[in-house]
Amino acid sequence: MRDIITPIASIAASLVVVGILLAAIGINPLEAYAVMFTSSFTSKFGLAELCVKTTPLIFTGLAVAIPLKAGLWNIGAEGQLYMGAFAASVVALYSNLPGYAMLPAMFLIAAIFGMGWAAIPAVLRAKFDLNEILSTLLLNYVAIYWVEYMVYGPMRGKEVYNFPYTDLFPDIATLPRFFGTRFHLGFFIAIIIAIAIYYLVNKTDFGFSLRVVGANPRAADYAGISRQKVIIYSMLLGGMFAGIAGMIEVSGIQLRLRPLISTGYGYAGIPVALLASGDPLLVIVSATLFGFLYVGGSVLQTTYSVPVAIVYVFQSLIVLFIIAGQSLRRRG
Repeated sequence: MRDIITPIASIAASLVVVGILLAAIGINPLEAYAVMFTSSFTSKFGLAELCVKTTPLIFTGLAVAIPLKAGLWNIGAEGQLYMGAFAASVVALYSNLPGYAMLPAMFLIAAIFGMGWAAIPAVLRAKFDLNEILSTLLLNYVAIYWVEYMVYGPMRGKEVYNFPYTDLFPDIATLPRFFGTRFHLGFFIAIIIAIAIYYLVNKTDFGFSLRVVGANPRAADYAGISRQKVIIYSMLLGGMFAGIAGMIEVSGIQLRLRPLISTGYGYAGIPVALLASGDPLLVIVSATLFGFLYVGGSVLQTTYSVPVAIVYVFQSLIVLFIIAGQSLRRRG
């Protein structure tokens, strides 16, 4: 019950504080929240955009939640997303694969590159006990600037040479869209994977090892569970999902590789995982909430001229209240 009450109380508290901020700048908070809700849930466009924003957040939320179960902090989902997007773009633009093989190949190579990027901090933590927070955070910048270098240089498109974009992907390298909107197949893939990971974490020996290492590393040693293996495997899984998020973003939304392909989805995966307490099914719920904040925040911008920073304030407050709630719960 506490696991349910804490995130609900955190959201409620953040709503109150943000409402005070909105009132301070002359906006009726109840009216603003109503506008956010109706724009996100009562129109085809709003629902489509909500799903579009939720999809990468599910993947990055899983990328953080799985290592979190083992007591690790994967702050590098953003960089892993960029590397997955880069790898998928290479396949889309420079391979001659037939149509039936293109998208599966893009998924596979994006997953491999995401895993490879996560393997660096995983091995450093498992073998040398190097803090994974620092290594994953710093690797984000390497990945982001690598993509920026590629689209400004070797991968710059011939059709848009004056802009730092690649050429558009061929049709066989793009995810199907539905209802004349940006809503795409990636949303269903994210839901299916989250359900599968719930089963993995709660119904398998690996999931048991993951939970034991996260709850009590010393007990894991007594039980003969290899902490090094759990560290590496959990980080690899996290990197894989972040890499897939990058592939889905470029093939479902952007349709090309460009700088700043992510609006901070990798970092947003941290509060998504925290709000879900690392539960893969609850990641779907918390990702939907943060997707709602993205869509609703855009509506606030256009309706009330509210700066986009209010969305990040909202996210930050949720994280702060979650941390405070968990701290109080442990003391109680």
